[in-house]
Amino acid sequence: MKVVLVTHDSAFARFVAATLYEASAVDAVLVETARPSWRFYWRKLRRVGVVDFAFQVWLARWYRREGARALPERAMPPHDRITSANNYPFDPNDLVIGFGTSVIAATTLARLPNGFLNLHTGFLPNYRGVKSEFWALARHDAAHVGWTLHYMTPALDAGDIVLRERVAWNGESPAALRAKLLLDAAPTIAALLRGARARRDPALPRTPQGPGTYYTTPRWSDWRLYRAPAGAAAATPVPNE
Repeated sequence: MKVVLVTHDSAFARFVAATLYEASAVDAVLVETARPSWRFYWRKLRRVGVVDFAFQVWLARWYRREGARALPERAMPPHDRITSANNYPFDPNDLVIGFGTSVIAATTLARLPNGFLNLHTGFLPNYRGVKSEFWALARHDAAHVGWTLHYMTPALDAGDIVLRERVAWNGESPAALRAKLLLDAAPTIAALLRGARARRDPALPRTPQGPGTYYTTPRWSDWRLYRAPAGAAAATPVPNE
């Protein structure tokens, strides 16, 4: 059995990959290089409008910049670059863990009897979807700030939970909070995976999720709600993009 990490290239991903690799928790690291096509961005522009499209571009860059400031600088460990996990010839015995991957197809999941885990920076099932730590703060819901390690299924962020931890919020911005969640999660997950590798046993504890709520990419109005005083009305869930 091999444990394989699939991720992307960012300060967040480099920290997770370096922590797991240096703890001997993974055997191989794969870095996805595929990017959305111009058609994806064109459809998004038409769907959300110019103001929200520009805001979401800014937000993605802001997350990367502010998150990097809140994490120790790490280099990506030895790795292979791949276009997408959906095109990679995994061994059926592999146990795969993903962080920030592309959408994993049902056919890919079916090829992995040991499962494809996902590190999610949100407390499931309360905050499924995109930038979950942002949504917890926007809803002034500090009681459900946390991270989850779960099995992937065709339904996004709905698979069985392996680990789930609350993390105290002490006024961090959403990007700094994501860094804080990863600082908490990576060593714990490393210990879990290292144990699985030592036992040569991919079986991990798993608890089914209950009903949950999926949140999509924040819009400018959602950012203003996040910046509003704690007494403001809670954010309203928005449809999956």
